[in-house]
Amino acid sequence: MLKAIGAAATVPGVVGTAAGRGNAPTPRYAAFNVVDLGTEQVQEPGDSQAEAAARVVQEVDPDVLVVNELANNVQEATVDDDVPTDRTNIEAFVENYLSDPQTPRLEGIDYEYTLQPDSNTGLLPEEDYDFNKDGEAGARPGDAFGFGFYPGQYAFGIASKYPVDEDAVRSFQEFLWADMPDNRIPLASDEDVVTEGDAIYLTETELDAFRLSSKTHVDVPFDVDGETVHGLFSHPTPTGFDAENNFNGRWNHDENRFWADYVAGAEYIYDDSGTEGGLDDDASYVLLGDMNAGPGDEPLNPAAKYFIDNSDFDSRSRPTSPGGAQRGNPYATAEFGGGETVDWVLPSPDLSLRGSSVVWPSSNANKRGLADDVAAASDHRLVWADIAARPGSSGGGRGRGNR
Repeated sequence: MLKAIGAAATVPGVVGTAAGRGNAPTPRYAAFNVVDLGTEQVQEPGDSQAEAAARVVQEVDPDVLVVNELANNVQEATVDDDVPTDRTNIEAFVENYLSDPQTPRLEGIDYEYTLQPDSNTGLLPEEDYDFNKDGEAGARPGDAFGFGFYPGQYAFGIASKYPVDEDAVRSFQEFLWADMPDNRIPLASDEDVVTEGDAIYLTETELDAFRLSSKTHVDVPFDVDGETVHGLFSHPTPTGFDAENNFNGRWNHDENRFWADYVAGAEYIYDDSGTEGGLDDDASYVLLGDMNAGPGDEPLNPAAKYFIDNSDFDSRSRPTSPGGAQRGNPYATAEFGGGETVDWVLPSPDLSLRGSSVVWPSSNANKRGLADDVAAASDHRLVWADIAARPGSSGGGRGRGNR
């Protein structure tokens, strides 16, 4: 899952409050959903969407980056012999785009470490199930563990300048939704669950197969200047796209709840190697990714419950942008819905949040064409945060938040 690919990066131009990071910059973390970025786009140079996305990343120069909705070509190749696998898609994106300056004033970024975790998207169970209740069992995309027309579609890749403790990486791709206590699974046997029309629900038999993570949940320990910081990466299923029993909303809720339970040290959790339990009390961590959840999302509102109102995450200073403010939501990270907050970079409270922003210029501020590239790259916006260890802190002292 991990491979070293290059040399240390240089520091290019930056955006907004990112300017002037100095000779010893604060570690910068970023999440960017580059919508449905496919193998054919990144394995060769010259794709306009990939170029635009790379330009946005180079403006910010993050030390740790997650690219959501980047296809996993190794998984895709299991159903298509023509898909190249000499290098992962995240490696190819770094080599073909991020390491190549996208404007004359920028410099390339040669991330030394990359990870491309396996994804549940488009991945069918060994037995045929009719998860989406359309009358046809074992058919993509609806009967895969996560929505996808082929294995690995809508996956994600991670790029880092910091070394990774490869042996300590924990993935939770196979964790069963039914193994989460007090889960919100809609069951056919529940009297209050609608099982007619387009409703989606699970049968008792399906409980033994259905996975919690629509892509995967991964804990990646980074060595940040001699200290371990856990990067917590996932991309929960979007809400909506179902019937009144709110299957996807319930699923999204519990996918987001997983990280709140994990950082609180929940004992029910197990990873793909069989190791049980969540994080230690003294662990430092940063949550990154498109969580498909924002404050005020009703009726379940997982973002407020598990991120904003949870003292295990520091959400006191949330990133903003001129483009979001222009749409009436300064905290917006995506265009749809008039400007939604769905992408997050949240540190543990023992870390120090020094600055953050959403890369979204206003419509009348197209300096050097950045606004054009922002729009061409995705309908999401890159979110970044500068996060450092507090002076004199060795971690710990977080307390346990609301779960």
